[in-house]
Amino acid sequence: MDPSKLPRSRYLRVARRAYLAQLAAVGALSVVPLACGGQDDSAVFAAGSASSTTAHDTASHATTTLAQAAASTATTARAAGGTGVATTAVATTAKASTIPAGAELAVSFTYTPASSPARNPYIAVWVEDASGKLVRTISLWYEQGGKGSRWLNDLRSWASASGSRPDATTSGATRSAGSYSVVWDGTDLTGARVAAGTYTLFVESAREHGPHAITSAAVTLGAGATAVALPDQGELTALSAKLVVR
Repeated sequence: MDPSKLPRSRYLRVARRAYLAQLAAVGALSVVPLACGGQDDSAVFAAGSASSTTAHDTASHATTTLAQAAASTATTARAAGGTGVATTAVATTAKASTIPAGAELAVSFTYTPASSPARNPYIAVWVEDASGKLVRTISLWYEQGGKGSRWLNDLRSWASASGSRPDATTSGATRSAGSYSVVWDGTDLTGARVAAGTYTLFVESAREHGPHAITSAAVTLGAGATAVALPDQGELTALSAKLVVR
C-alpha cells in the first residue's frame, strides 16, 4: 500500500490541532502546507514552530513599544503638573484691550461749496473696523423733518455702511459753509468702548444739485495720543483727526 494513503496517527492529529490553536492565540495564524509525498512531517512542524516563534516575538515587541510610549506620555504630563493622562491643550486669546476711558477722537474739516449760492450739504462722519463693519456714526448732518431723510441715500458710502439708519444721538441739522469739529467718545453702537487697534475714518458730503465727495484715512487708537491727516476731496478740505487721552 502507498504510505501516503495511510491514515495519520492520532498523535499527529492532536499535535497539529495544538499547533494551530497556538498560532491563533498570538494573532498570527500562518498557513503551513501539509506534508505530502516525500516531505517528512517533522520538517513541517519545525517550519511551523519557527513561524510561531517569530509571530510571538513581533506581538510581544509591539506590546512593549506601546507600553513604553504610554509611560513616556504619562511621565511628560506629570512633569508638567498633570495627572499623567494625555490631554489636548486649548489655545486661548486674551481679550483685546480697549482704548482708555475718557479718550476722544476729534475730527476737523472745512466745507467750501464750489459755487454760490449753494444749498447746505449733507455730511456724514463715521468709523469702520478692519473688516469694513460700521463701528459708529460720529456725526450726521441732514435736513430734519419733512422729507429730508429721503436724500440720505445721496451719502452713498455712509448709507451702504449704516443701512441709511440715522442715530438720534449723532444727527443734526445741516450747516452752512465753514470749518467744523466733531467728537467721537470711542464707543460702538452698543455704547461699549472699542478695542485698541486700527480703524478707518470717513468723511462724506453730498449737496442737492451739487458734487459728492468722500475721503478717508486709517487711524490707530490706543493708549497714547495720535493724529492723522485726511486727503482733501472736492468741497471737503483741511481734514484731520486727533485722539486725545485725558
